[in-house]
Amino acid sequence: MDTVAFWSRRLAEHLVPAEAASAGRVGEAYVAGGRRRRDLLRAAAAEPGGFGGGGAGELPIILDALRVVSGDLLGLLASHPLVNLLMLLALRSGRPAAGFGVPPRAPRPGPAASPDPAPVLDQTIAGLRNRLRAQGVAGDRAESLTYDTLKLVFQQDRDPAEIEAFLRALSGSPPAGPPAGPATTRALAGRGGDSSDWLLPPWLWFYFLGVLAPGVPGALDGLRQDADGMTVLVGSLLTNAERGAAALLTATGALEFLPALLLLAGIAGVLFPGARGRWAEHRHRLLPSDDPVIEAMTAFVRSHAPAAGVRLGERHDRLARVYPVGWREARVAVYPPLVSLWSRDREAARAVLLHEVAHLRQGDHLIVGLAGPFAWVVRMWGAALAVLTPVSAVYLVADGAGGSSLFAAVLKVVAALPITLILPVAGLWAAELSADRYAMSAVGPAALARALGPARPRAHPVLRALALLSHPPLRLRLWAARLWPGGTAALAALWPLAIVVRIAAIVVFQLIALNLTGSSFGESVRTVIGWLPERLSPARTQLTEITALLVAWPLIAPLWLRVWTPVHASRQRFAPYLVSALVPGLLASGSLGAGPSTGSGPAGPVPGATATVTAVVTTAAPQATADRTGLIDDRPWTGQELPVDLRIQAPYRKLEQHGDDPEWRSVAAGWLGAGAWRAERDGRLAFSDLAKRPGLRPTEGGWLRIGDTVTFWLPVERDAAGETMIIEINGTIDLSGGQAVMDALWARKPDGSAADLGSFPDLEFTAVLDVSTAP
Repeated sequence: MDTVAFWSRRLAEHLVPAEAASAGRVGEAYVAGGRRRRDLLRAAAAEPGGFGGGGAGELPIILDALRVVSGDLLGLLASHPLVNLLMLLALRSGRPAAGFGVPPRAPRPGPAASPDPAPVLDQTIAGLRNRLRAQGVAGDRAESLTYDTLKLVFQQDRDPAEIEAFLRALSGSPPAGPPAGPATTRALAGRGGDSSDWLLPPWLWFYFLGVLAPGVPGALDGLRQDADGMTVLVGSLLTNAERGAAALLTATGALEFLPALLLLAGIAGVLFPGARGRWAEHRHRLLPSDDPVIEAMTAFVRSHAPAAGVRLGERHDRLARVYPVGWREARVAVYPPLVSLWSRDREAARAVLLHEVAHLRQGDHLIVGLAGPFAWVVRMWGAALAVLTPVSAVYLVADGAGGSSLFAAVLKVVAALPITLILPVAGLWAAELSADRYAMSAVGPAALARALGPARPRAHPVLRALALLSHPPLRLRLWAARLWPGGTAALAALWPLAIVVRIAAIVVFQLIALNLTGSSFGESVRTVIGWLPERLSPARTQLTEITALLVAWPLIAPLWLRVWTPVHASRQRFAPYLVSALVPGLLASGSLGAGPSTGSGPAGPVPGATATVTAVVTTAAPQATADRTGLIDDRPWTGQELPVDLRIQAPYRKLEQHGDDPEWRSVAAGWLGAGAWRAERDGRLAFSDLAKRPGLRPTEGGWLRIGDTVTFWLPVERDAAGETMIIEINGTIDLSGGQAVMDALWARKPDGSAADLGSFPDLEFTAVLDVSTAP
């Protein structure tokens, strides 16, 4: 602090003598940051009843401008003798090099000078001048202060190490306002502290806290149940003659681990940032560097985020990546292409660094960036989908299984994955666009556009497609840059619009699934229209939360920034967020949900891995529908002509529950035992609820016989906690032993909504059936 006080007095004595007496205290207050700095920079109005007040002095403004260009100054001081810099500055200003009457000394031994310091010096002069003007200094005064300040810094009467210590003290202090650049030309008087105008709502955090987190109690249990189902599928692959079908279902069933793994990956990234940081540095060989360019980058990064650092990597296919080393600390991995860009286009390189720094300032460095488990899971599952979709189609068409139950199961799994990915991908896109906005607020949209521009070599199309799972398309980012500083309402509405896209995808899926079951297009449309409001209304709460967040975000944004960095920021304007809140508000009022279900109805929702174990692995024959009775094997069941009534005979051979509801096992067993099944000749299956238990409503299912094995499925609606969910009983009936034996699973059918991660017990049972011809 003594160095800061000394240099503050030195600057005041030469540049603003009237402020020299208090210069030491001013310098200490500026470096302390926070409210003390804001008080220095604020142009306060007169105290009521007093004699009036004065505006902000010029010394705090000069210190603030030096902090903004401290990174460039440190780089110049580290690579060029002071006398050379002073002479070059004199050429730029057209004034004597001696400046304040101090004769130049011979250059001290040091590192060899880089070929041409002129471009960096020009950028330093422009940055210092722009910052002074942005703080309200008149044009001529800002011009003279720029050159006089730099001459004083380059004077040779002080040791370079002392100058470096002063600049590092400035750059390492908490920032008080937006740095110089095209977006900061408006006057900042009366707006002490940072602006939060660039910050979009943290939709990625909302996805974790509002969508995934409510399912934490059931996530681990659901993952275990999926693992159990996969174990059965693998066993079928080893023993079943239809190896191709079982292998295909095993692969597609593995995709259903996605929701649980997304949640676990997010939790791991948030809880163990230090471990992730160490792994990132080890895996990517990131090391500290004493190169002057890296030191200049470090100083620049710390001028915007004091808790950030820089490490140098080796790869040439990227510019920079952020990664956490603590909950409120991060480092930026920089690579040789960015080092080269720093020399060619300093402002574009700064835009890249500021984009990475913004991830720390908005708190998503724990989720995105280098070695992030969440984004990795999203990309890998997307790659699995890209591979399995064409493989599934080719296999099923070649095997003639276009209308089979295996085809239906694979279709449901493959269709469910992109629907599940819509919201996390939208959250990742929003985080990247928000980080772009911070970079533009500092260096302007032109610099960001150059950093994103077509000068980069084009990657392989597959890699570009996978990159879209974690980064928005280049055209979208450039479009947002062209809108800057506007476009806030459109970008804030990205997440609500993703909800609309998700609803549309679910509707399309349902129409296709209904047509595959034999319904006409008109019937499918009528079914979906009647089903949609009822099935999506339970998610009104989530939509209401989204609307409330958008409306209150201008007040929340400054507080959110302070959670991650010691910054006081002004609130945003309400108007853009009120506009963006219209989308979720209208959806909520219209009973359409943000967490929609992939539905019920004849097609049914997407089955879980465990739900398809028994019902699908054993057969790949056509699915039964009313339009295809000519293909139904309608031979008698254990000597009884169809239609037949089926009743479970006590005791059950097996009755096992997987879940945490202690009463469900006895309730379900009693309900099944008191009911009667009816298998029609045309492949329909119904269940008569003789117990009339409230909250359980069986719907129409189906059956399909191949040889002496009957595969069946029966959807059941269950009311729980004010919501209606679809659970399904599916399995096989073995007719080969002279008696009918039912082996089935009763489980919730995943539908892509947040409720999938909730806790619902599964029931596995095996029982002998009493078969009789129905009247």
